[in-house]
Amino acid sequence: MDNTLAGHSCTNFDITAFGQNIALMLLWMIQHSGMARPKVKKLLGIYGLPSERGIYGCATVCVWACWVHFWRPVQTCYTWDPLQTPLIRLIPGFFAVIAGIITTLSILYLIPDHIVGTSAEYNNPDREKKVYYRYPYSMLRHPASAGWLYFTWGTALMAASLNHIVWASQWTVFIMFGTYLEEQGLRKEFGDGYDTYSKQVPAFCPYIGYFLEGKRPKELKAAM
Repeated sequence: MDNTLAGHSCTNFDITAFGQNIALMLLWMIQHSGMARPKVKKLLGIYGLPSERGIYGCATVCVWACWVHFWRPVQTCYTWDPLQTPLIRLIPGFFAVIAGIITTLSILYLIPDHIVGTSAEYNNPDREKKVYYRYPYSMLRHPASAGWLYFTWGTALMAASLNHIVWASQWTVFIMFGTYLEEQGLRKEFGDGYDTYSKQVPAFCPYIGYFLEGKRPKELKAAM
């Protein structure tokens, strides 16, 4: 069970800290989702440049560092002790965290330059664009976002603290918002092909056919 912290004043819900954390989340949403939009990139004058992905990545790191530095706990009366966590929470939470790490990192298997963005060809706006249908995109439409959801809620399940629940909830709001914007752009870019793909492959819950059949959705390549 969780331990009550003794010997200091504490609060069960710090509204100021909660508001500050919301502001940090909004800053992250503006940078991470807003700056990913082609219109914003064109406005900033970086669209199509070889350094486009690098600039985006540097901005992401800076905003992430601000979030980590300025984030404040909303509850300070309790601390999570993993050694005292009931197995009914610890085991599923642990496996959710592992699944989250594996799923998030799985995109490096297919498109490492999507993360690093070092090649000029990747940043060429006239390059041939396609929707990947191999692993992990044959299993999930948004593997990185899905993995982060598994990780945050797995941690929240194990800790069962208000801080972790608020943290996971904030990330869920951001991911839902970012996914909506991304899918709107993908549907505009790929048309009916992406609609077919989205009907075959879930956004966040793994496509069961991937495990049963061991291959991508059969219709997807032709639809693209």
